[in-house]
Amino acid sequence: MEALFEYRIPVWHPIAVHLPPALLLVSAGAAAGWIAWGGAAWRRTLAALLALSALGTAFAYFTGEAMARRSEGVPIVEELVNLHAQLALYTLVGTGLALAGAIGALVWSRRSGCNAPRWVRFAVGFIVLAAVALVLATAHLGGTMTWGVPE
Repeated sequence: MEALFEYRIPVWHPIAVHLPPALLLVSAGAAAGWIAWGGAAWRRTLAALLALSALGTAFAYFTGEAMARRSEGVPIVEELVNLHAQLALYTLVGTGLALAGAIGALVWSRRSGCNAPRWVRFAVGFIVLAAVALVLATAHLGGTMTWGVPE
Protein backbone atom coordinates (compact mmCIF):
# COMPACT_ATOMS: atom_id res chain seq x y z
CA MET A 1 0.00 0.00 0.00
CA GLU A 2 2.94 2.33 0.57
CA ALA A 3 3.77 2.25 -3.14
CA LEU A 4 0.46 3.99 -3.81
CA PHE A 5 1.89 7.19 -2.34
CA GLU A 6 5.46 6.82 -3.60
CA TYR A 7 4.65 7.67 -7.20
CA ARG A 8 2.69 10.36 -8.98
CA ILE A 9 1.39 10.92 -12.49
CA PRO A 10 2.91 14.22 -13.67
CA VAL A 11 0.23 15.03 -16.29
CA TRP A 12 -3.56 14.74 -16.31
CA HIS A 13 -3.93 13.19 -19.76
CA PRO A 14 -3.54 9.51 -18.75
CA ILE A 15 -6.37 10.02 -16.26
CA ALA A 16 -8.56 12.18 -18.49
CA VAL A 17 -8.53 9.82 -21.48
CA HIS A 18 -10.76 7.30 -19.75
CA LEU A 19 -13.71 9.69 -19.55
CA PRO A 20 -14.62 10.09 -23.25
CA PRO A 21 -14.86 6.40 -24.22
CA ALA A 22 -16.78 5.48 -21.08
CA LEU A 23 -19.21 8.39 -21.28
CA LEU A 24 -19.76 8.14 -25.04
CA LEU A 25 -20.46 4.41 -24.86
CA VAL A 26 -23.05 5.01 -22.13
CA SER A 27 -24.42 7.89 -24.24
CA ALA A 28 -24.86 5.47 -27.14
CA GLY A 29 -26.97 3.27 -24.87
CA ALA A 30 -29.10 6.26 -23.89
CA ALA A 31 -29.44 7.23 -27.57
CA ALA A 32 -30.65 3.69 -28.34
CA GLY A 33 -33.23 3.98 -25.56
CA TRP A 34 -34.39 7.35 -26.85
CA ILE A 35 -34.66 6.05 -30.42
CA ALA A 36 -36.60 2.98 -29.32
CA TRP A 37 -38.98 4.45 -26.76
CA GLY A 38 -38.74 8.21 -27.05
CA GLY A 39 -39.79 10.02 -23.96
CA ALA A 40 -38.51 12.88 -21.88
CA ALA A 41 -36.45 10.76 -19.48
CA TRP A 42 -34.36 9.25 -22.29
CA ARG A 43 -34.00 12.63 -23.98
CA ARG A 44 -32.84 14.36 -20.78
CA THR A 45 -30.53 11.48 -19.87
CA LEU A 46 -28.93 11.57 -23.31
CA ALA A 47 -28.44 15.35 -23.17
CA ALA A 48 -26.87 15.13 -19.69
CA LEU A 49 -24.56 12.28 -20.71
CA LEU A 50 -23.50 14.11 -23.86
CA ALA A 51 -22.78 17.26 -21.84
CA LEU A 52 -20.54 15.21 -19.55
CA SER A 53 -19.00 13.52 -22.61
CA ALA A 54 -18.22 16.89 -24.16
CA LEU A 55 -16.58 18.10 -20.95
CA GLY A 56 -14.60 14.87 -20.61
CA THR A 57 -13.54 14.97 -24.25
CA ALA A 58 -12.43 18.60 -23.93
CA PHE A 59 -10.50 17.74 -20.75
CA ALA A 60 -8.71 14.86 -22.51
CA TYR A 61 -8.06 16.93 -25.63
CA PHE A 62 -6.61 19.94 -23.85
CA THR A 63 -4.41 17.87 -21.54
CA GLY A 64 -2.94 16.00 -24.51
CA GLU A 65 -0.44 18.70 -25.41
CA ALA A 66 1.38 18.38 -22.08
CA MET A 67 1.54 14.63 -22.58
CA ALA A 68 2.89 15.05 -26.11
CA ARG A 69 5.64 17.36 -24.86
CA ARG A 70 6.70 14.79 -22.26
CA SER A 71 6.80 12.08 -24.93
CA GLU A 72 8.94 13.90 -27.50
CA GLY A 73 11.62 11.70 -28.99
CA VAL A 74 9.73 8.44 -28.47
CA PRO A 75 9.60 6.96 -31.99
CA ILE A 76 6.09 5.50 -31.87
CA VAL A 77 4.72 8.74 -30.40
CA GLU A 78 6.49 10.82 -33.03
CA GLU A 79 4.88 8.64 -35.70
CA LEU A 80 1.30 8.65 -34.37
CA VAL A 81 0.80 11.75 -32.21
CA ASN A 82 -0.43 14.05 -35.00
CA LEU A 83 -3.04 11.56 -36.18
CA HIS A 84 -4.04 10.94 -32.57
CA ALA A 85 -4.49 14.68 -31.96
CA GLN A 86 -6.47 15.07 -35.19
CA LEU A 87 -8.82 12.21 -34.29
CA ALA A 88 -9.21 13.66 -30.80
CA LEU A 89 -10.26 16.99 -32.31
CA TYR A 90 -12.77 15.21 -34.57
CA THR A 91 -14.09 13.38 -31.50
CA LEU A 92 -14.52 16.69 -29.69
CA VAL A 93 -16.38 18.18 -32.67
CA GLY A 94 -18.53 15.05 -33.08
CA THR A 95 -19.43 15.05 -29.41
CA GLY A 96 -20.31 18.74 -29.63
CA LEU A 97 -22.53 18.11 -32.65
CA ALA A 98 -24.29 15.25 -30.87
CA LEU A 99 -24.83 17.48 -27.83
CA ALA A 100 -26.17 20.28 -30.04
CA GLY A 101 -28.60 17.84 -31.66
CA ALA A 102 -29.77 16.52 -28.30
CA ILE A 103 -30.23 20.04 -26.92
CA GLY A 104 -32.06 21.06 -30.09
CA ALA A 105 -34.41 18.09 -29.71
CA LEU A 106 -34.88 18.94 -26.04
CA VAL A 107 -35.82 22.55 -26.83
CA TRP A 108 -38.07 21.51 -29.72
CA SER A 109 -39.87 18.95 -27.55
CA ARG A 110 -40.45 21.42 -24.74
CA ARG A 111 -41.81 24.07 -27.10
CA SER A 112 -44.00 21.72 -29.12
CA GLY A 113 -45.13 19.62 -26.19
CA CYS A 114 -44.37 16.33 -27.93
CA ASN A 115 -41.42 14.05 -28.52
CA ALA A 116 -38.98 14.66 -31.36
CA PRO A 117 -39.81 12.70 -34.52
CA ARG A 118 -38.09 9.35 -34.93
CA TRP A 119 -35.92 10.67 -37.79
CA VAL A 120 -34.50 13.33 -35.47
CA ARG A 121 -33.77 10.68 -32.84
CA PHE A 122 -32.06 8.52 -35.48
CA ALA A 123 -30.01 11.49 -36.71
CA VAL A 124 -28.78 12.32 -33.21
CA GLY A 125 -28.14 8.62 -32.57
CA PHE A 126 -26.09 8.40 -35.76
CA ILE A 127 -23.93 11.34 -34.66
CA VAL A 128 -23.46 9.72 -31.25
CA LEU A 129 -22.32 6.50 -32.95
CA ALA A 130 -19.92 8.48 -35.13
CA ALA A 131 -18.47 10.09 -31.99
CA VAL A 132 -18.13 6.63 -30.42
CA ALA A 133 -16.26 5.35 -33.50
CA LEU A 134 -13.97 8.38 -33.39
CA VAL A 135 -13.25 8.08 -29.68
CA LEU A 136 -12.48 4.38 -30.02
CA ALA A 137 -10.08 5.04 -32.91
CA THR A 138 -8.46 7.83 -30.89
CA ALA A 139 -8.19 5.58 -27.84
CA HIS A 140 -6.68 2.78 -29.92
CA LEU A 141 -3.97 5.11 -31.21
CA GLY A 142 -3.31 6.38 -27.69
CA GLY A 143 -3.05 2.83 -26.42
CA THR A 144 -0.74 1.95 -29.29
CA MET A 145 1.51 4.89 -28.45
CA THR A 146 1.60 3.76 -24.83
CA TRP A 147 1.75 -0.01 -25.11
CA GLY A 148 2.47 -0.76 -28.79
CA VAL A 149 5.33 -3.04 -29.73
CA PRO A 150 6.59 -3.69 -33.26
CA GLU A 151 5.61 -6.99 -34.83
